[in-house]
Amino acid sequence: MPSRVPRPRSVLHGALAAALLLAGPLAADPAPFPERNRNTFLIGIREGSQLSADVRSVRAGGYELADGTPIEFDRWYSTDWTDMGVTFLTQVNPSFGVLWGVSTGERGEKYRIDPALTLGVLLQRRIGKRAFATLTAQTILGGDLREQTCMADYGAIGGVQKVNCRLAATTLAPAETLDYLLDAPAYDRHYLKLVVTWEF
Repeated sequence: MPSRVPRPRSVLHGALAAALLLAGPLAADPAPFPERNRNTFLIGIREGSQLSADVRSVRAGGYELADGTPIEFDRWYSTDWTDMGVTFLTQVNPSFGVLWGVSTGERGEKYRIDPALTLGVLLQRRIGKRAFATLTAQTILGGDLREQTCMADYGAIGGVQKVNCRLAATTLAPAETLDYLLDAPAYDRHYLKLVVTWEF
């Protein structure tokens, strides 16, 4: 059991209300925007992400150091700002639009989710008198999740070693715990969707 692990700072957890607005077909005008902005529409607002949920899943639990000091994971993996993103659609013409957006990322004492940029296109074509196809393709740049390590003192036998903070008190060897660090790109980094619609 480690006898020394860095003591986490306190962080506050805050939340913002989330809403999701869906855009209609490109040929339609979804809302009465001012004339100068009539070709760009807000199509999505989100608070949190799947990576945020992954971090929340490890907040429960903790352990005690050799001197009895309690370690609570919630203090390491909480944040006062949850990853938040917005997405826009800029309509170039009735059949082609550009998707773009940004996300803020989030940070706790022992992890970081990088900010991200979303880029994509939306193509719409009529394929029949009563049918049309819509193709959406997008990619996310950035948004990676990285977990930090701790330095733990395992005494005269183990010495001071780099370790996964959450697994420092398990039976795993310190080097083996590093294989379980949170390390992942944004979910749905590359997205492709084709929808065919028939009008009745």
